[in-house]
Amino acid sequence: MKKSFFQLCAAMTLVAVMFAACSKQSSDETVAPPAKDGKATVDYQIQAVNPTGSVAADAAGKERLGRIMNDPSVASFPSLRFDFTWDSIKIRFRELKFEAKNGPDEINLSVKSDRFIDILDSTELGSIMLPLGNFQQVKLYVRVQGDTVKPAFLMNGRITWRGTDIPVIVMVTGKVELTATGKDVSIGTDGITFDGKLKLDLNLVMTKLQIGDFTGSFTGGKLVLKIDADLDSNNKLKAALETSMSVEHTPR
Repeated sequence: MKKSFFQLCAAMTLVAVMFAACSKQSSDETVAPPAKDGKATVDYQIQAVNPTGSVAADAAGKERLGRIMNDPSVASFPSLRFDFTWDSIKIRFRELKFEAKNGPDEINLSVKSDRFIDILDSTELGSIMLPLGNFQQVKLYVRVQGDTVKPAFLMNGRITWRGTDIPVIVMVTGKVELTATGKDVSIGTDGITFDGKLKLDLNLVMTKLQIGDFTGSFTGGKLVLKIDADLDSNNKLKAALETSMSVEHTPR
């Protein structure tokens, strides 16, 4: 009986020692971190830059502006440039689209919204999740769309002529699609977050225009320009806006 008891105690002691050894081995093992899924977030922001510039006055434009302002002397100047300064650029942001090629695949991603933002300050548009891959032929589209109550663009600024500031308001209704072409974006397994910075160059917009490209009215000392982008699809201001945006992707 004593022999059986001692054998039982010995067996229990051996089990306890083996359990402790196994526990220590498990605690000392290095646990591999979970594998990355190869996705990355791109946070997009938009900002209008270079809010000051100038626009040339062609002959037809000087005459038209003289009639609008009821000042015939405007048309008599042999050469004339008007300085523009924008104080606020509000857009009705509706959609951000990302398009690219990843090998044989075409990638189309978008973020939809409906809000007014002043793009003279850097403003967040939204985030897009990109899968693993090397994205080529990258294009970004910012759809801006509105009506007479909530316009697509509401631009407030001033024209400086002969030392006098003339307030100007530009209201654009309909759809305008700002477009930018970007460099290749490579997404690896590190899951790095990217900043996508969209810049609308207002000075570049103005270099594509002449004063004759503007039509409007002069009321209460303000020059008011109204454009329907849907009816006047060939409007030069719309075309200048749609082709003056750039994009840069920067890893954090």
